[in-house]
Amino acid sequence: MASWFKAKHPRNILTGYHKPIGQLVVRWNFTELYLQSIIWHIWGIKDPKVARLLTWDLSAVSKVELFQHLVSRWIADPTDQAELKAIAKDAESLRVKRNRVAHGIWGYKPGERKKLRLFQIKRETRILPKAEVVSVADVKAWADEIDKLNVRLVKFHRKLGAPLP
Repeated sequence: MASWFKAKHPRNILTGYHKPIGQLVVRWNFTELYLQSIIWHIWGIKDPKVARLLTWDLSAVSKVELFQHLVSRWIADPTDQAELKAIAKDAESLRVKRNRVAHGIWGYKPGERKKLRLFQIKRETRILPKAEVVSVADVKAWADEIDKLNVRLVKFHRKLGAPLP
């Protein structure tokens, strides 16, 4: 069990984290764009205003869930069903990692300033006392995983014949 400590929370984190965090956030936004575009295409929505209105203000959780629900009724091809399910599973896993970075609070134990820990926010209402060490390499790896997912999303998007979002 992790020991409790009084954390220090810097206003600025080490600069090595800046670029990977930016890549992770931007890449995730691209993920959401393509999830939405595939949903619009599968439902046959051609008017961009109607399409955007459908997914406007949906949380990332809701977008991934909506994407997952396409399989059961709107995707007939078994290969496409399998790929959609796999994409949805990976998107959910990466959404959790992205949220940890985007909504977490960075901190460190006194005397261990270079060993950053990420404190989790629970339902946007409170900071949990448990923290996990998250290195620059961790954030880079998560950003790379999102990028690989995006390559799959674009490929699937093209296979469906969906217009550019």
